[in-house]
Amino acid sequence: MDAATGSLKAREFLFASEDLAMAALPGDFPRPERRVMWTILQLSFGRPDVHFELHPQVARRQVELGLHLEGPAELNALLAERLAERASDLIPALGEGWELEEWTASWRRLHRVYAFETLTRRLASEVGAELARALLLLVPVLQVLPVPAPQPEVRAHPPARRDRRRVRR
Repeated sequence: MDAATGSLKAREFLFASEDLAMAALPGDFPRPERRVMWTILQLSFGRPDVHFELHPQVARRQVELGLHLEGPAELNALLAERLAERASDLIPALGEGWELEEWTASWRRLHRVYAFETLTRRLASEVGAELARALLLLVPVLQVLPVPAPQPEVRAHPPARRDRRRVRR
């Protein structure tokens, strides 16, 4: 953190928001599986392709927070339909700015964007509180998801090398 300006770097913001969200959850609330890719945090509950994502985008001056449905198209459509059926209750409970959208041809997301000039601890508190609220409201909707059976790890082996020297006759 820059003490003079109170600004946070993107990763500091990410982890501060996450810490505040996890601290706001009840002790008996299931803890998510966690994946961090530099400045993207993904939290999931048994299916990594259905995850909550927090992503501060410094160059765009926005933070995206949302539930991403990035699994098979049929599952994404089913979950989006389930969310849409409950949108009149869920969206007001989540707060301003949330929208359910077709993100790509097969992916869907329920998300919101925060605009910022500087990433601050105050914004991290706001985003962390919203993440906790989203988890509390949306995880029960996702509880009906089938959890895929673990797949054995398949390692691709390079093709065997053949000695291609020509034999002169």
